[in-house]
Amino acid sequence: MKQMGMDKKINKKKWDQTKSIYLAGTIAFIVLAFFGFKAINKKTYKVNASKISIKKVVEGNFQDVILIDGTIEPINLVLVNTLEGGTVDEIFIEDGIMVEKGTPLVKLSNPAVELGYMNQETAIVEQINNLRSLKLTLEKDQRDLTESLIDSENSLADVERDYKVDSVLFTKDVIAKNDYINRKESYKYLQNKRDFMNTNVKKSRVDNKVQIGQINKSIGLMQRNLNLIHENLEKMLVRAPVTGMLSSFSPVIGESYQRNQNVAKIDVQSGFKIIGLVDEYYLSMVKPGQLAQFSFDGKLIDLKVKKVLPEVINRRFEIELIFVSDAPESITIGQSLQVRLELSKAQRSLMIPRGNYFQSSGGQYVFILDNEGEAHKRFIKLGNQNPSYYQVLEGLSEGEEFISSSYDAYKNYESVKIN
Repeated sequence: MKQMGMDKKINKKKWDQTKSIYLAGTIAFIVLAFFGFKAINKKTYKVNASKISIKKVVEGNFQDVILIDGTIEPINLVLVNTLEGGTVDEIFIEDGIMVEKGTPLVKLSNPAVELGYMNQETAIVEQINNLRSLKLTLEKDQRDLTESLIDSENSLADVERDYKVDSVLFTKDVIAKNDYINRKESYKYLQNKRDFMNTNVKKSRVDNKVQIGQINKSIGLMQRNLNLIHENLEKMLVRAPVTGMLSSFSPVIGESYQRNQNVAKIDVQSGFKIIGLVDEYYLSMVKPGQLAQFSFDGKLIDLKVKKVLPEVINRRFEIELIFVSDAPESITIGQSLQVRLELSKAQRSLMIPRGNYFQSSGGQYVFILDNEGEAHKRFIKLGNQNPSYYQVLEGLSEGEEFISSSYDAYKNYESVKIN
């Protein structure tokens, strides 16, 4: 029995020693793995200073600008089209002469269209008159209710005086009780009637105000529809859309024109425009009125977007730009140039110059220099861009220096040692 007890104690001791050895080994492995992982993540790449470029983070006026290809074209031709179809009824001018903008050229006649417009006009006028009559009726009803309330209040005032007198006389046994009760009941009846009419007048006033407001709104809408009809009737008269030389104008009395058919051309005698080609990515960002510039003979010439043609051809769409002031005298038709198109107004912002680093990092990080000859990877957030800079949203401060050359050789490293 004693021997068995001794065997149990010896086995327990061996088990404790084994367990301790395993535990110590596990801890040592974890520690070594931890420091090994840190060592891996702190790996440093060595590079010669002559092999890299260094630039600074700056603050300034950032503007979202893109470069587009442009071609000089003349502003010399405007098509004059019919807005409504019809037959030629009158001709006001001859071909080959100068016309001012808005000059009548030809009047078309289309009885079916004109009759349709007249029927619409008659129906709208009738509806307007009905609404105005309803408005007058509501206003008259309100006045009648108010007048009835005034009459009721006058009647109540008369009965109230008699009731007060009879109350005194009744207390002095001057009048019979039945007469007093009749007077009292008459007073209460007129009082209740006055209160009811007063409530009714107030409610009617509120309801009529809402209804009259809706009527006025409907009349306004119908009046605008009438104006549109009158404008459509005016479309039968074709006018010159611009000032210039009239050409290709040869209508004949009785000749038929379809809707949106060409009637004439107007040659504008001076001026140029620029047709620019823009990548389809920017289609939603380009609007009429945006500014642009191009360099010519050492000067910056200001432009403005006049028209955006949304049709995409070969992954690009066209825009039409005009000169803000006079075009340079030596400019020629067909000349190609590069235009800086502004997509946004200038705003104060942190910026970093463009460089080959972007192709390596995708703009997600840069290597920032410290004061000890090393550069460390730092993740950043960029915004818009222009031909010279990227806009910095997060991660950098003004004056910091970073490596702006390619990161291909050390993009998987956390630090760069500059020799």
